[in-house]
Amino acid sequence: MKKNWLFIPIISLIILLFGCSSSSGSFPSNKMIKLNKEIYITSNDSISKDKLADQIGEIEVSSTDVSDHDDDSIISSNSYEVGTKLFKIKNENSTDMIAVEDSTDKYLIAYNNKYKN
Repeated sequence: MKKNWLFIPIISLIILLFGCSSSSGSFPSNKMIKLNKEIYITSNDSISKDKLADQIGEIEVSSTDVSDHDDDSIISSNSYEVGTKLFKIKNENSTDMIAVEDSTDKYLIAYNNKYKN
């Protein structure tokens, strides 16, 4: 009888662990942007509007489902809303970093995941 009481919590724990796992994968960051096959991670580093160059696009897909970011022809994010504007930064290579409109008067730097140390 005592063996049955030990068996129930173990089975419950196994069900809980496997039942809570996600099959959709995970993101490297909660502020990820995918642009032109490159992954950028937004930092807390802000940049002034006068240091921005041309707008290079807007977020087209906003989703926490990893599979929604598979299409390389769309600009996507797992946390920024559709319509969030992205900019080149003056005197910087946009492959290395871009600016993200965080609000109407605040811009944050997003670093390419490949190049940020």
